Amino acid sequence: MISIIHNTYDKNIYVRESAILNIKALEESGIDYQYIIFNDKGDSSIYDDIKDLINDKVEYHYSDFNFGLKLTSGGWTGAIPLLKGEYIHNIGQDDVFTCAFYQALLPKLEDPNIYLAYSNGFVVNSALVATGQFMGPFSEIDYSSPRKIFDLWFQRKNNTLTAANNYIPAPGVIYKKVLHELIGPPDIKSFKGSADFEYWARILFNNLGVHYNPKALWLYRMSEYSYGSKSSANTDLWNSLIKEKYQHLITSN
Repeated sequence: MISIIHNTYDKNIYVRESAILNIKALEESGIDYQYIIFNDKGDSSIYDDIKDLINDKVEYHYSDFNFGLKLTSGGWTGAIPLLKGEYIHNIGQDDVFTCAFYQALLPKLEDPNIYLAYSNGFVVNSALVATGQFMGPFSEIDYSSPRKIFDLWFQRKNNTLTAANNYIPAPGVIYKKVLHELIGPPDIKSFKGSADFEYWARILFNNLGVHYNPKALWLYRMSEYSYGSKSSANTDLWNSLIKEKYQHLITSN
């Protein structure tokens, strides 16, 4: 079983559409799934938009604790105690996934040496029209090396971590729940809204296998609601925290 965490926090007209399309993709994939719409102490009226979708496979949960500090990047960690599946896929408010995405990545996770799988995706506008690809020209990098993946995700240059941009494909990642036993769960206490970013780094520094598919198999929607389209001081916050923890490991290699 795969557990999907559809994280929400503010009123977004695309949440319902995304949920419908994502559930359809899972049904077409023929896989057993748990779909959690997780409201991270956001607008409680979100429930009114999706309540007719709730059934034995689709759940809605509201958190009184704001795990992600209004960032979808960290809010999904609040749903961890609810997970039933052996695989975890957390997604943003309005991103869209395809049947091909699940069919391509889940078989790779059957390999005992692979703990995380992800793919390239299309960047789309609010109407789901493609404007580019998520990973851009970086698709040609050698993804067999965890160190090189870290360099790409965190844009490491000259043994430093850049302070602003990153290429972490958080919505396009599926990973094994057993990782929480191997390296612990995401550290929401220390890293708050950037807990999932730090978690990807921890996976790589433990030299756990990662699989990458360069095909664009999901849709990263850029709209007026997208965190990626907003300016926020939190962008530098999570980079500085990760740098503080990992800089000594980077410069020693």
